[in-house]
Amino acid sequence: MFQQRLRAALICALLALSSGCLSSGGGGGSAPAPTEPSASRAGPAYLQAIGIGVSDLDAAVALYRDGLGMTERQRLTRDNRIEVVMESADKRGSLVVLMQFTDGVGRNVQQNPGKLAFYVKDPAAFATAFATAGGRIVVPPAPQPSVGNVVVGFGRDQDNNLIEIVGAGDATHSYLSAIGIGVSDLEAARDFYVATFGFEEDQFLSIPGQYDEYILTSPVPGSSALVLMHWTNGAPYDYQDNPIKLELASADPALLADDIEDANLPVNQAPAPSSDADLNGALVGYAEDADGTLLELRRSIRPYLAGAAIGVADLDAAVTFYQDALGMQEVTRRTRDNRDEVVLRSADNKGSQLILMGFTDGEPRDYDRNPGKLVFYTRDPSAFAQSIRDAGGVILVEPVDQGPALGNAVVGFGRDLDNNLIEIVGDDSATESWFGAFGIGVSDLASAKAFYADTLGFKVSLFLPIPGQYNEYILQGYGGSALVLMNWTNGSPRNYTDNPVKLEIGSLSPEGFLETIDDAGQRVDQQMSEDPSRNDELVGYARDADGTVLEVLLAPWGQTAP
Repeated sequence: MFQQRLRAALICALLALSSGCLSSGGGGGSAPAPTEPSASRAGPAYLQAIGIGVSDLDAAVALYRDGLGMTERQRLTRDNRIEVVMESADKRGSLVVLMQFTDGVGRNVQQNPGKLAFYVKDPAAFATAFATAGGRIVVPPAPQPSVGNVVVGFGRDQDNNLIEIVGAGDATHSYLSAIGIGVSDLEAARDFYVATFGFEEDQFLSIPGQYDEYILTSPVPGSSALVLMHWTNGAPYDYQDNPIKLELASADPALLADDIEDANLPVNQAPAPSSDADLNGALVGYAEDADGTLLELRRSIRPYLAGAAIGVADLDAAVTFYQDALGMQEVTRRTRDNRDEVVLRSADNKGSQLILMGFTDGEPRDYDRNPGKLVFYTRDPSAFAQSIRDAGGVILVEPVDQGPALGNAVVGFGRDLDNNLIEIVGDDSATESWFGAFGIGVSDLASAKAFYADTLGFKVSLFLPIPGQYNEYILQGYGGSALVLMNWTNGSPRNYTDNPVKLEIGSLSPEGFLETIDDAGQRVDQQMSEDPSRNDELVGYARDADGTVLEVLLAPWGQTAP
């Protein structure tokens, strides 16, 4: 946050020198009193996408692809427009929807008083690519020594939308960090978006003689910030009915529509299955804010891997091993209907929890044939491998540098007391070690990827073939460790069915998550109900096509307001 505010202060200084530019930052100002926390009955929403009208769809797609590094995800034919959905190079932040209207209604796409802010790894290269692809650089990116040499620049796309370029060390290439919209009444707009959608006020910024703005964030992770901007420089700005839309996703869009009506703003269409053929019956509603900005209300089940569970033959021995060998710490113990569970967290307290399951029902289970893996990131891979060996585990491959082709990553492999594969990956940012990914074996890799990514909403990070060993998809939820889908290609027999493993999945909408699984033709064993072993937390159960148990929970950021 401190680094972001340094960038914001710097941007203010640059804007004072750059007439006509818009920005995501400014110097400190006196903000009106903040609003109370959200009273929304729908719980928190998040900004799934920003839609912007464009004059030439093909040219806009080319510029956002070649100039901003974005990837086209899909094309949609809607009732009055064609949309192209674009995703940032780093697959982070909200999506950008380029909209070309087909209804013949005249719209001015050149006067949007907002902006798109990109955090980028290499601002100079980013600006060059943008200009080469047809964009216009207004302020070339340059380091600013007074604020830690943060690099900032500005450009405009072919429809005059402001593109903000900010150097960021956490970017691999680039990602959309913030989306700005112009509003005629800044405080009223803030109150509406905070109270109705559960956004949280992060910062108020003021540039004297230029503009004031609020930066709002969602408690639901993974989306870009929403910036509300009001200009004070005396120039005329049209805040009304601009050809933009905000796609706002929540667990219950119907309740969200009720909250919008309670704010005395119009709901043009109550959330209902869409008649647009390309949306496949997705639940969609429409409303407007006070300036006529279109609000498209969507349902979301946004998931993450809260915990990964493995069955073990000797629970006490497994707990000791994971503590001594891998530096994990015990969080709690649970007695479930057919098993005892010990919940562990990583030494660095990052990633998902690891749950060791000792079954008590007498049913035979094959603990040492699990075709998956556990991936640990560690500061000292060699010492980590030795600790595995010292605790009774086996090291199959000593950690070694994999060379330039794999970014000089240091990787090794071992096995725990139950023969589970442990992948060791060097990570200079780790303090000690952390549980970074959990792999499950799947009999049909393409079908499993379609289920977990296309149906349940995990994001595909990488497809990785290991010749003569296995192929895998690395998926990322919105928090926690990565989920890895693995199918072995080395010819040895693997049992992918009904292994003693479990995925604890947190969701913005657990009920919607189970409904989605049922609609996909997979098995739902239990709807959401209170579980005494988890302090009466609501828990549901389902299975994937290979019988892997999915324990479905309400994500912490999915809690509805009291």
